Amino acid sequence: MPSRLIRPFTARATYRQWVHLILGAVLAVPYLAVAGLVLGPLLGLGFGLRLPPVAVGLVQGAFVVLAVVATGLLPATRSLSGAAAKSLLGLPESGDADTWPDRWRTVCWLVVHLALGSGIGLLTLIVPPFILLLFADPLLALSPELAGISLYRAFDIGQWWAPLVGLGLIVAGFHLVAVVGALLARLAPTLLGPSEHERLRRQVEELSERNRLASELHDSVGHVLNVAALQASAANRVLDSDPTFAREALAAIADSTRAALADLDNALGALRSSTLDESSLADLDDLIRSTELAGLEVRLDLQGNPGSVPPQVSREGYRVVREGLTNTLRHAGRVRVAVRIAISPRTLDMDMTNPLGSSTSRRGLGLDGIKRRAQALGGHAEGAAKGDNWQLQVHLPW
Repeated sequence: MPSRLIRPFTARATYRQWVHLILGAVLAVPYLAVAGLVLGPLLGLGFGLRLPPVAVGLVQGAFVVLAVVATGLLPATRSLSGAAAKSLLGLPESGDADTWPDRWRTVCWLVVHLALGSGIGLLTLIVPPFILLLFADPLLALSPELAGISLYRAFDIGQWWAPLVGLGLIVAGFHLVAVVGALLARLAPTLLGPSEHERLRRQVEELSERNRLASELHDSVGHVLNVAALQASAANRVLDSDPTFAREALAAIADSTRAALADLDNALGALRSSTLDESSLADLDDLIRSTELAGLEVRLDLQGNPGSVPPQVSREGYRVVREGLTNTLRHAGRVRVAVRIAISPRTLDMDMTNPLGSSTSRRGLGLDGIKRRAQALGGHAEGAAKGDNWQLQVHLPW
């Protein structure tokens, strides 16, 4: 019981919630000031209307409500309210103001925040001086001005128990702030958090990002490991008969594995980056050189200027060639591959052809990844066996 009594005094959340409630009171001041200092005189005396006080009060109240609603419908209000709730109320995540239901939830939050904040703010201004008077009055003579106030006469201030009342008000005040702050903290996820539709959309985006990373790692690291394995095997066979070739193969293995480690570092340390591999069509010569060391014979026919291809399309074109060469090594072994790349002012067309190996099925992450990325850029990709050859065709527009 004592711990529950003093918990609002020791919990940091109480003070953060108190600040948040005071913020609501501060935000309410402009609306109340315009209603009281501008609309009141205009409606009461101006324009010759001379409305009765009740009518003036109703108009002022309607103005405050409409102004708060208009403010809550602004998209920026949801962002600012969410940031304040995250910092002071511990809101896990805030939602976007993409739909009208989201904006109306912001309106509800703003109304509750301003109403509760105004109440707590008013008590924060009024109660502390009264508590000080309760503590000090038994020691001091009550001035005639204060003695004439009915509130002070009603409490019979000046008695020995007055400080106890002041202490009780302090305890009650902290508990009131804790209760009201906890209420706001409980309402925040409902009114400021993401909707079910938004949560689903974020889950889909996260899943898409994971799939993208899996595809990137499969293409880059998978290619390197396949090539490195074949290069190591080739170097081992010719180590005595052709040491020069063996040294070149081992050097290529070292370079490619370092590149693979860099890709892994990017994947694990910068998951939010747009790409894991910045290689483009300009790097095809290095790719083909490392692949040929693994025993694959590559004949490249490049038509057009790779520098004229947009960076994103150029990167995807490089990945298509890399994945095609990896698939050839995996399924057909050391064969000849014909790679034709045609660059026109608005399109990139690629055609890769190689003899079929023992495995005629190319379904898997590689081919599926090529198709997904091509579709994401508005293009298409097809891979199929044609006679004794396997052919991969990719069309990427921009």
